[in-house]
Amino acid sequence: MSRLATYAVLANIGPVVTTGEAGAALHMSLSATSRALSRLADEGQAQRIRHGLWNIGAQRPDPFSIVSDITRPYPSYVSFVSALDHHGIIDQRPRDTFVASLDRARQVPTSVGTFAVHHLPPPLFDGWTLTPRGPIATPEKAIFDICYVSAAHAGAPRHIPELDLPLDSMPDGSRCGSVGSGAHERAR
Repeated sequence: MSRLATYAVLANIGPVVTTGEAGAALHMSLSATSRALSRLADEGQAQRIRHGLWNIGAQRPDPFSIVSDITRPYPSYVSFVSALDHHGIIDQRPRDTFVASLDRARQVPTSVGTFAVHHLPPPLFDGWTLTPRGPIATPEKAIFDICYVSAAHAGAPRHIPELDLPLDSMPDGSRCGSVGSGAHERAR
């Protein structure tokens, strides 16, 4: 099969494909499919995201658009400080893309950046909307996710950069931890 025909078939099945999906579409073995994808990558028509996961096309994918592919078969959405940055609530751009998922918690290094996946239980897996960039938490849900993960791990409280919230008097009496830059404490 020519490279042009290979590219055409792969472009039809989606911008992000696994080696197995590409092999099934091309009717090739996994090793032949991997070589074909590598040749497309050498020509700038594909990009290896991580082992077994490829982006088809010349453009580098937006990290937000591939979070569901990173945690396959588990659903996920962008949350935490990544969602707060997306909504313009904080100015600091996080280095990693923070993801809430039903998948296990882990760090996933890829060619487009590192994804920090945090596990949420199914009853808490909501509060996000599908945007042109991908599934992203609402600002309120992103703050809730930060508080939940901080409390669930009983480690050091999470810090939300540039955000001052009087969390010492939440309606249910709970605390998120030391959230904010401390300006409200200095003002006392």
